[in-house]
Amino acid sequence: MKFYRVLFLYLLIFCYSPLSNAYTTFASAGAKVGGHSYPEPSPYTVLPFTDGQTDSHTNAVSHAYASVYDQGFDANTESGYSYRRQAIASADASPGILKAYASAGYFLDGPNPPNNLGVVGVGNAEFTDTFSIFSSKFFVDINIEYHLSGSLQGLAKVKGGLRISSYANTFNINASEAFASPLQFDCSSNISSCTGKATISVPANWDISISGFLEVLAAANTDPNTHKYGDALANFGNTARIFISPVDPRNRIVSSSGFNYSPVPLPASIWLFGSALMGLVTRFCITRKNSNT
Repeated sequence: MKFYRVLFLYLLIFCYSPLSNAYTTFASAGAKVGGHSYPEPSPYTVLPFTDGQTDSHTNAVSHAYASVYDQGFDANTESGYSYRRQAIASADASPGILKAYASAGYFLDGPNPPNNLGVVGVGNAEFTDTFSIFSSKFFVDINIEYHLSGSLQGLAKVKGGLRISSYANTFNINASEAFASPLQFDCSSNISSCTGKATISVPANWDISISGFLEVLAAANTDPNTHKYGDALANFGNTARIFISPVDPRNRIVSSSGFNYSPVPLPASIWLFGSALMGLVTRFCITRKNSNT
């Protein structure tokens, strides 16, 4: 009997253990001068880059950075330049947290600028992970969220997404935004309300895969005869967060990476500090009012 108990524990630990799985990260950044602002078919495929970097890891974070700077001197202009242009891009990828930044800009002041003034920056971050939910039930409900925040300026775009998959089903939440278009979501048909948040049902005591991505693009390109400044910015450097939490708090989620995907509430001390501060402000106003009467 003791032998079978030991064998059962061995199989439980080594044949099924979410912590034995690996998570992966990927980051790429590219900066380019020349070319159009939004190449087709995909504005995020702007190759070849003048400067580019890719980074990928297993069980570690990834980071990429790219920068290109180009200028032409002209002593006959007020600024001393005929043109200046620069693009910068960066990306960071870790479980549940994706960051990407891109900027592009140019300045024209000469009569003979280069024929192609395009300048583009692109950043891309991705990760994959697995998690399990321990419960006595076969299926459990969980809340998932793809939270996207940042700023866009000029010819800039951002898109991102969350994918959760098991043997039973696959769920997708995709987000996109451009400077002229507000943030919008595109979800798989098995998500009833297509927003950045959803409640889904997944199998308990089973490895469930999760992946996320974030891509940004900033481009500056215009008619050289206008002699205007051109700037674009996609600042999502502290942005895409992916949250997972059980609807029933008695259930427990364990990820392979060890990352806690649950939203972290503000500590009670923050609320106490806010209450105390509000009390001091109220007392000050009352005292000032009494002194003036």
